[in-house]
Amino acid sequence: MTTSSDSQPLHVFDLPQLYTKPTAADILRALEQLAVRPRNFGDDENAQLIVLQTGVSQYLTSIIASALSWIDSDEMREAIWDAASARLCERSGRAAMPAISRVFTIPMTSQTDFTLTLYEPSLTSDNLGMKTWVSSYLLAKRLHALLLPPAPSSLVPSRYKDNRPLRALELGAGTGLVGLSFAALWGSAASIHLTDLDTIVPNLAHNVGLNDELLSKTGASVLTGVLDWSAETDDRPEPADEEKCDVILAADPLYSPDHPAWLVQTIRRRLYRDTESRVVVEMPLRDAYLPQVEEFRRRMGEAGLVVVEEGEETGYDDWEGKNGEAVEVRCWWAVWRWRCN
Repeated sequence: MTTSSDSQPLHVFDLPQLYTKPTAADILRALEQLAVRPRNFGDDENAQLIVLQTGVSQYLTSIIASALSWIDSDEMREAIWDAASARLCERSGRAAMPAISRVFTIPMTSQTDFTLTLYEPSLTSDNLGMKTWVSSYLLAKRLHALLLPPAPSSLVPSRYKDNRPLRALELGAGTGLVGLSFAALWGSAASIHLTDLDTIVPNLAHNVGLNDELLSKTGASVLTGVLDWSAETDDRPEPADEEKCDVILAADPLYSPDHPAWLVQTIRRRLYRDTESRVVVEMPLRDAYLPQVEEFRRRMGEAGLVVVEEGEETGYDDWEGKNGEAVEVRCWWAVWRWRCN
């Protein structure tokens, strides 16, 4: 069976047929070639074997239903059934896929691009914060152009001329793509705290560990921790200046009507009040959440923040449309600072 992506698409009849009693190795090899991997946030197909999908689900179901009696090993039969079941789940959509590890390539201005490895558990409706979303990928790729100065001192406020690292905070970090990209780009010139809810932070910390070699090489300082925006209320003591941050990052942070208010109040309390401080956000412009994006913009202005630069861009999420096509997502990005008095 060929695996060249330049060859003709593979038809289900090209796969090992059970009536011929193929070997376990042949069946497992075919099942590996039938693996469906998430799109890598591009509008093109994954660079993998093209398989005509007509009849594939029935083929997989026939394997699961078969006793595979001609295969002597119980372990091999179990391995085949498990693999066929996994392939069938993959064809039920992104949310049905098993846990995966993904590699992302992030550009730099004048150095070689770097890669980050992120682990994403199998998705359920209550852990979508452990999936990497296209807005995070787009913002991570944009960071080097938005914030990275020719030298650290060009962004670092004058109060930091003692070479204290820039302090950064990511809100709703999820799998950590944006914050880890920031850490790798700034290296020892900054420290960053990646935060999310208590159910998400363990996987976030795991992803920091997966990229320990890169972070050590760049001298980056990364911490993870829980930060509940709903608790960042004005009746709580104001964080001390040394606990505030010079840069706050957030990608795709709005999922409920409460989030705009909670997010802005957290930014207002956690961002150091200096004209050099920055908030960097990227949000998908989904129809259902447009009112929340507009509320966020209004509340940021009321809090005394203004847009330095902004724009829109289009990406492709790893969900698939009805016909298996990549799903286009329009996103808005913006950089904010405190309004000058």
